[in-house]
Amino acid sequence: MKSFAFRIRLRDRLTDSDADRLYEGIDEEVAVEEGPKGHFVGFEREAESFLDAVLDSINEVVGLGFEPLAVEDELVSMADIAERTGRTRQSVSMLVSGQRGPGGFPHPAAGNVRSPLWHWADVATWLEHEAGGGADFEDRLRTIASINGELANRVLARDHPKELKRIRQRLAG
Repeated sequence: MKSFAFRIRLRDRLTDSDADRLYEGIDEEVAVEEGPKGHFVGFEREAESFLDAVLDSINEVVGLGFEPLAVEDELVSMADIAERTGRTRQSVSMLVSGQRGPGGFPHPAAGNVRSPLWHWADVATWLEHEAGGGADFEDRLRTIASINGELANRVLARDHPKELKRIRQRLAG
């Protein structure tokens, strides 16, 4: 079993009682977060695969009465990037500063000058396309995109079923 970290963005704002319900209703420790993009539940979950970890978490969130809108990869530090890629922290620092590699490393999504944080999906995409990353990155990004597409379809099926039917007909090609 591997450990996977990610966040699930929820449709509605969370009250204190909602957060309590999430903390009590999910077997593992979770982080309830509020940010500019909405409310999130952060997971670090053991599973056979990233897909299993995310799907199990979504099922728990839905079972507690919340509507998931999207899955996001977690924020990572330079140390996290080094660990995931098998590089040294110095090597990652040089990629970030442009001293090594093709340049154009993604901008930090959070943190501060001393401790910047990046979305892992942004870093993984950059590594794959610019610095010769591996298939593991692409698979995780495709999994997130597929899950997010299905979550969006759930909302469309409920709120705008005619539009979803039209989209499916036009794209079935």
